[in-house]
Amino acid sequence: MNPTEFAVKTVYWFFLYGCIGWCVEVVYAAVKEHKLVNRGFLCGPICPIYGFGMVGLVYSVQLIPLPDSGSMSAVSIFFIGMVLTTAIELVGGWVLYKLYHIRWWDYSKMKYNLGGYICPQFSLLWGLGSVLMIKVVHPLLARGSNPMPFRVMLILDIVLLIIFVVDVIVSTAAAIGLNKYLSEIDELRARLRVTSDKLTTVLGTGAMTADTVLDEQKLQLALAKLEGRENAAELRAEATARVAELREKLAAVDRHPLSTRRLLRAFPNMKSLNYAETLAATRTAVIRLRELAAAAKETARETAANAAEKLKKV
Repeated sequence: MNPTEFAVKTVYWFFLYGCIGWCVEVVYAAVKEHKLVNRGFLCGPICPIYGFGMVGLVYSVQLIPLPDSGSMSAVSIFFIGMVLTTAIELVGGWVLYKLYHIRWWDYSKMKYNLGGYICPQFSLLWGLGSVLMIKVVHPLLARGSNPMPFRVMLILDIVLLIIFVVDVIVSTAAAIGLNKYLSEIDELRARLRVTSDKLTTVLGTGAMTADTVLDEQKLQLALAKLEGRENAAELRAEATARVAELREKLAAVDRHPLSTRRLLRAFPNMKSLNYAETLAATRTAVIRLRELAAAAKETARETAANAAEKLKKV
């Protein structure tokens, strides 16, 4: 195999196994969380870490001298796959963390984990998966891809590479945008806490819970307690403005065009280096805003239905 053929085959396996890995992640998440979510960092149906892992594993197995039987044992494949894929997961997690200051997956709750990036439980699964892939899946896929003309595979690789590069750019922008949003939300939350403290001082009780901030009806009930108090109008205006700013920013996260919302859904265990508390609060608040919006739509629908029913009676 000449260098060009080797490169084309390598890119082909990278995309194929990256796509298979994405399917595995989606199925795993669907079983665990009972909903379909794009579990990759990228927008497209590919998890590059699986592509790198399988390409590395396939060539590692091919390069290591074989015993007299001409076939590497399942035990050898298990240990090679476990070490290789765990190393890729460790390096990949660390690099993503350093680049975006966000931990996309976290094994901190697993026993004997290393920095939350890797853990022995999943390493064993990677080893078992490696045996299955090398002994069963890869031979089948290799036979299936052999009839594909070289020129067709080359064109396919080029098209997929272009899409992949665009996807990386868009997803990187989404990750950077998420950090930007978290920074802005963190600042808004700090300003709202100052306003809440003022209300607490005036009323003598806590005035601004998280649910109060998100629910307009509860907010107005809380602000109604200011009636007759000193600086009531000023405090009401300040609180209303602060809450509106925060709600608007949270809504912007949920409708972000570069898939910031998708990243929050795809990585439920995501952790931020600089905004850990704000990230958790943002995730909860976005879910709550969706619930309130859905409830408001349902109320509006019921109101319209009742009004139509009354008109019929008239």
